[in-house]
Amino acid sequence: MEKYINNDIYKYDVIIIGSGHAGCEAGKAAAAAGAKTLIININMDSIGLMPCNSAIGGPGRGQLVREIDVLGGEMAKNSDRNYIHSRLMNISKGPALRTIRALVDKKRYTINMKYVLENCENLDLRQGLAESIYRDNKTYIIQTSDGERYRCNCVVVATGTFLRSSIFWGKNEIKAGRHGEINSVSFAYSLEKLGYKFARLRTETPPRVDLRTIDTASLKLQQYDEIPEMFSYESSKIERKQLNNYITYIEKDCINYILDNISLAPAFQKKNNSKGPKYCPSIEDKVNKFYNKIRHTVFIQPEGTESNEMYLHGLFTTFSEEVQQGIIRRIKGLENAIITRPGYGVEYDYLCPFQINSNLESKKHTGIYFAGQINGSTGYEEAAAQGIIAGYNAALKSKRKKPIVIEREDGYIGVLIDDIVLKGTTEPYRMLTSRNEYRLYHRHDNADFRMIKFLKKLGYFQKASLITDKYEKIDNAFKNIKSTKYYKSRDILENIKQDRINMSIIKNIKNDFLLNDTELQSLIINIKYEHYIDREKEIIQKMKSLPDANIPAYTDYKIVKNLSAEGREVLDIKKPASLKQAGRLEGVRATDVLALAVHLKNVSRET
Repeated sequence: MEKYINNDIYKYDVIIIGSGHAGCEAGKAAAAAGAKTLIININMDSIGLMPCNSAIGGPGRGQLVREIDVLGGEMAKNSDRNYIHSRLMNISKGPALRTIRALVDKKRYTINMKYVLENCENLDLRQGLAESIYRDNKTYIIQTSDGERYRCNCVVVATGTFLRSSIFWGKNEIKAGRHGEINSVSFAYSLEKLGYKFARLRTETPPRVDLRTIDTASLKLQQYDEIPEMFSYESSKIERKQLNNYITYIEKDCINYILDNISLAPAFQKKNNSKGPKYCPSIEDKVNKFYNKIRHTVFIQPEGTESNEMYLHGLFTTFSEEVQQGIIRRIKGLENAIITRPGYGVEYDYLCPFQINSNLESKKHTGIYFAGQINGSTGYEEAAAQGIIAGYNAALKSKRKKPIVIEREDGYIGVLIDDIVLKGTTEPYRMLTSRNEYRLYHRHDNADFRMIKFLKKLGYFQKASLITDKYEKIDNAFKNIKSTKYYKSRDILENIKQDRINMSIIKNIKNDFLLNDTELQSLIINIKYEHYIDREKEIIQKMKSLPDANIPAYTDYKIVKNLSAEGREVLDIKKPASLKQAGRLEGVRATDVLALAVHLKNVSRET
């Protein structure tokens, strides 16, 4: 660390506040871009901590992990090093939804992430509680609770759920960011002094139980892939012993017990103070909302190879430990299970996202970036994706270079940031494939291709060149097969499109064009879904060139063709004045905007 002799201040190009998944990727990215970087974190042993489940990836999120990997992030590699249960999901549903989901050893993931960051050139780590941030001429000064001061050109705020947060279960409420970790109050007030506006969100965790007290013989096993696919393009196939994942259900007796006790749940009482996640609701919210549903799934997941604790995914709750034990007693296979840690809720401040730009820089103060749950997102992958962009852009800003901005049409990172920044969020935002109108083009197998232009902007020319060569080879094979020059081309295209694939022909294609398995897979997808991929690319171009137009107040959205159900409902309630406004509404997709544009054009012709 470089220290000014005169005024006792440490000097850096970029400082990251927090070392959750956003902070880790931000720190690594900023350092890789050549910026002298510091990460300040409350606890050095919680770097890259996985406080909720042990899962990385899944639909929408697995694609994010791949894009992060191409850009030089660590999440994919660290997951590959530490997986304990991995499988390729949605194989039967097609390539748009196909992705990896892995359970990882939580403790080893954290240890490995810390080791990687400790050995990054240009990166320092410092344990401390950031208490204040203030402007000093063209730089910022961060002061910690122990009185140390740090000067920097740019700051990435990645404080997660720690700003003025409290945790609660039953009648218990503690001022904390996570169980056993202090929250950050002064830093939130310091940000408010700079003019930032905050609102409140909440999320819940499930109880953990002792594996030795579970009747695993009565439970359904969730299969893993014997030789799983890796997240990182750079990882070799790694085989290791995997752990079992089990499935059980909350059924009638348990549902009635929850409903009988629902008034005792703090999350149910706090509904008016803060909003919880729509797609990972507490069990009390779930059974109350879907009271006609006869059962709800619970996944019993291992937390690590050196732990007997099992995570009850699907049983997020804020009930007292006594009620939680009563719930568990009424679930098949868990009748005798012993809770090792009760579930609890977290309520915290988040930044109203209209205050940041698409490069994640603050609109109010140049040089301050926000990433992760502070922006209203939920999930490790969403945080990491924002972190890597904020980290790179903070470093680029410190060197007076132009930022990188991943647009919606470029990939899942673009969709994520676009949704948060332009549409905003009033509930913890989770990435879903359904949010991405270009999901067939934004597949997990071609993430490297889609990130080429950003690699070039970041100066990774050799990596970009290797990826370009790979896809030129795939494209050349496609063109040859489509032409009559390829002697085996008769009926090949049609057979692949109709799923009538002759494996001997596929083997010939692989050998003739010197393709590896990954390249062959991409080629087959490009052939099979050529029409649909071209259609998505056409939509991308139309959206880029779409002029803004006023929407009459009397527009009847019920008669607008090709609107999604959610889009129709949102448009009918919000009644935007223009196409531009419509496109920024939460729940309205690009295809909805195009459908509305066509409708308005047809109406104008008729009048």
